[in-house]
Amino acid sequence: MKMNDGSNRSGAASEGFTVWQRAANLAAEFHEGSCCPGTETPYIIHPCRVALLVSSVFGCDDPEVLAAALLHDVLEKTRCDRPTLAVAMGSTISEWVEWLSKDPQGSKERYWERLHVAPWQVRMIKMADALDHLNGPAEYLADRLKAARKAVALGDSSSPEPLLQRAREVLGREIERLEIG
Repeated sequence: MKMNDGSNRSGAASEGFTVWQRAANLAAEFHEGSCCPGTETPYIIHPCRVALLVSSVFGCDDPEVLAAALLHDVLEKTRCDRPTLAVAMGSTISEWVEWLSKDPQGSKERYWERLHVAPWQVRMIKMADALDHLNGPAEYLADRLKAARKAVALGDSSSPEPLLQRAREVLGREIERLEIG
């Protein structure tokens, strides 16, 4: 949240920071006090891991993609609204985060249908999200495997984007490893 003196709630000025650094700060502010389901782990750890997967495992270093990965849950899981996000991060990042956000009144099926026509960057972030969720508490694994199978299908093998294909391969291998093990 931007304060009157140009700083955010934590007191750090946002000027001079990269887009993904501003996104990390915003995500940390909005997820403050929340924990990952079934754990005492601060929730901000999840979006940070998603961004790390996008960068380090899938090989995408686009700052806007990393920013959207860091913010992928703010509309769905926090008090952040679309106008606030758009003003803070711009239209591309806020649109990508909207693609990744479930409509509270919408069906899960409709959500997955929308993701199939989303930009490749959004689908790659969703695959990183699914991959990270596979490392959560064991009691959630069956449901998360189901979601991961839907996410891997977002990487249609006919897509020419190599980073999307890399994400699909990595997520597919992890699903296979967990199903065999």
